[in-house]
Amino acid sequence: LDTATFTKRKELTRLAQHGIGVVMVDYEGHGRSDGTLGLILDWNLLVNDVHSFFSDITQKEFPGKKLFLLGESMGGAVAYTIIKEHPDMYAGVNLVAPMCKIAQNMMPPAWIIELGRKIAGPTGTSTAIGYLPIAPSKGDLKMLTFKLAYKRALCTRVPTIFARKPRLATARELLNATKATSESLGEFSAPFLVQHGKADRVTDPQLSQALYDESISTDKTIRLYDGMWHALTAGEPTENVELVFNDSIEWILARVNDDKKSQ
Repeated sequence: LDTATFTKRKELTRLAQHGIGVVMVDYEGHGRSDGTLGLILDWNLLVNDVHSFFSDITQKEFPGKKLFLLGESMGGAVAYTIIKEHPDMYAGVNLVAPMCKIAQNMMPPAWIIELGRKIAGPTGTSTAIGYLPIAPSKGDLKMLTFKLAYKRALCTRVPTIFARKPRLATARELLNATKATSESLGEFSAPFLVQHGKADRVTDPQLSQALYDESISTDKTIRLYDGMWHALTAGEPTENVELVFNDSIEWILARVNDDKKSQ
């Protein structure tokens, strides 16, 4: 629901205040980027585009620095995929309520999902119907995402927000991505911190626990927060947001400082 030019930009200044450089991106079709708003035709093209952007910017602005990925919700799935495909470039990844799997309470019946796939067309394409924001889902996403009403109002009044149901083609790509992610947890070897609210009803905290349990990474940390919802960095009370960011900052700096000590 958010973009790199709104609440995330404000919240992520916490990292900059601790000396962590921040590079952000609006995906194609999101925020102020080009493309049809809310449309993802090919998950892998989106992931490759983001990696290419980060690679170019960090080489120019932060040469020789350790690089970490931070992704929240769908961004968590993007970050997971990027570091899995380019493990030598990034020193680690911070996954915040990652979309390893969409919570079961948000999913329609299996036969509707399969029908939607057929109507939307194959990956990389979309039928005319596939462009429509008609992907079936249970519940009001914004009501399930933001715990505090005033933050919900703030975050959902952005002019560039796509505050509708997912486009059918986008839903197809998200389901494909979460399927690939959930099936590869045991292969994941990158250093990671995963953070998830135990009361998240949008993405499944049990899959974050499964990632921690099944991953072959030798450097892995999990933080599960009692009573917290999906929007850990934007929709919670200030003290909760601070806790989440403090854990993230501590994790990143520990890996940067350990490297400095060994030099």
